[in-house]
Amino acid sequence: MAASAKPGRIADGRGTRRATTTKACVGVGCLALYARAAQHLFPKGEGLGLLRPEPCATFPMERLVNLSSVARDAEAQASKYTADDYFVLEAEAVIAKALARLEAPNAGTAALEAAKELRSTPVFAEVQRVSTLYDSARATLQPTRFKQVWARPDAEFYVRSAPGASWFEYKIVAQIDHPLVNCMAPLHERELILKYQPVFVEPHRDLIPPKPHHAIVRTLARILSFYVETIFELIRVSNKDFGYLVEIARSDFPTEGRDFQLPRRRFWSKRIEVDTQNLWLPRGGNETGLLMVSVSRVQVGVPIPSSALRFLANSFAKTILVNVKRGCALSSDESSPWYKRIRRDVDGFYAELREVEAAASHRRALSVSDLPSEEIFDRPWQLKH
Repeated sequence: MAASAKPGRIADGRGTRRATTTKACVGVGCLALYARAAQHLFPKGEGLGLLRPEPCATFPMERLVNLSSVARDAEAQASKYTADDYFVLEAEAVIAKALARLEAPNAGTAALEAAKELRSTPVFAEVQRVSTLYDSARATLQPTRFKQVWARPDAEFYVRSAPGASWFEYKIVAQIDHPLVNCMAPLHERELILKYQPVFVEPHRDLIPPKPHHAIVRTLARILSFYVETIFELIRVSNKDFGYLVEIARSDFPTEGRDFQLPRRRFWSKRIEVDTQNLWLPRGGNETGLLMVSVSRVQVGVPIPSSALRFLANSFAKTILVNVKRGCALSSDESSPWYKRIRRDVDGFYAELREVEAAASHRRALSVSDLPSEEIFDRPWQLKH
C-alpha cells in the first residue's frame, strides 16, 4: 500500500482519500494480527473460515504468543492427566494439539524450538509409550495368521507359534452374558482373587499405589507342583464414543524413575512374562452382555512340539473362559463381596464402565461373528509412533 504524499491522505488506486480516524487504521492492523493469530490457533484451517491470514504471513508470531509457555502449559496439563488417574488419551490430545500449533507451516524458529522442548519432556515420552501400547490392541480386531482350533456360536479359539519356538500366542473371542461392570469387578478387586481362583496362593499385590487405569501387579500361582510368579504393568483405557474398554498387561515395562523396586524372584518359583491385550465390547443395541477379545503371548521357555501346542493352548483357553464367566456370575450375586464393592464404587470405576455401556447402546449390536474394524481405535488427535 503506497503512502500518501500529503499527511492525512491514503492512496487507494483512484487517487487519494482522507483517512477517517486513527482508530480505523488501528482496527485494520488488529484484524491483520488476529488473522495471523488464527493461522496458528487453527493450523488445519478449522473455524474462522472467513479470515484470510495470508497477507500477514510474515508477521512474527513470537510477538503475539509466548511459545515456550504453549509447550509448558501442554506439559503441565498432560502431566496432570497422567498423575490424577492416568488418562493417557486425554494427555495425548493436549500434546498433539500443542505440537500441531507449534509445528504448523511457517511457524518460525521459536515455535519449532518450543515443540522440540515439549518432545523432550518425560510426560511426552510416557504418553507416547502408552498410546503405542493402546494402539497395539488393534491386533484384537486385525486379520492375523492365527489358526482356528475350534468355534461354537458363543466363542472361537485361535492359536499360532513359529516352528521350534518357545512361545505361543492365542486369541479368544467369546460372548459373555453379563454386563461389563460385573465382568470387570473380579479383575478390579484384586485382593479378593482367592475367593474364586484357588490356583493363586496369595492375593495379588500392587507394587505401586493403584489407580483404576494403571497399576503394577504381582501374582503368585501354583500349577501342579510348580509356583509361577508374574509381574506386569496394567493399563486400562475407556472409550465412551463407540463404547469399549481396553486392557493391556505387559511384563516388559520401564522401571527407571518409578518409586518402587522389582521384588527378587524366590528360588522356588518360576517368573514368567505376561503380554496380553484384552478388548471388552458391550454388545450394544438392545442386546445384553458383552464380547471379550483377548490376544496373549505365553512364554513357555522350551521349544513346543506341534503335537503339544494345541493341547496346551486349548487348556489355557478353557481355563480362562471358565474363570471369566465364573467371576462375572459371582459378582452378579447380591450376597457376594464383589456386588457390594460395585455398589460402593470407591474410585468411580464402575460408574465409568456404565458410561461405556451407555455409549455402546446407541450403536448396532455386535456378535462373535460380527466384530467392528480396528478403525474404532482412530482418534482426531494422535501422536505419531
